[in-house]
Amino acid sequence: MDLTYRIVRRLLRDDDVQFSRNRNFEAYEDPKVQRAMRLYRLLRSLEEDLLALQDRRAVQLEAVERDESQVTVKLTFGEGNGRRVTYLEPQEWELLLENERVSDILRGSMDRADAETRRRLTEDLN
Repeated sequence: MDLTYRIVRRLLRDDDVQFSRNRNFEAYEDPKVQRAMRLYRLLRSLEEDLLALQDRRAVQLEAVERDESQVTVKLTFGEGNGRRVTYLEPQEWELLLENERVSDILRGSMDRADAETRRRLTEDLN
């Protein structure tokens, strides 16, 4: 795993990490750090949305589609008023699944998924 993903993993999983822009101004000029911060914000936001799946009225998992080059996560908000489609690389998906609560919620959502989605999720979650 390259530096970008290691930074993202640390930011997502280590609550003690303080990586403020003011204290780390020079590091933020590095393109890898900039990409890591964008990816961190994307994954943190997607984690929050997936955790909201517990309240089925707020968010519903429409689909998780996976091929060799990307994972697509489709969510529907509220009464169908909003939708989110997120495209992730396999490494980004793996970082997301490191959150046990997210993995548990996705396992619970498999009951409502079609057979192909269920098969793919089972492979990823095991």
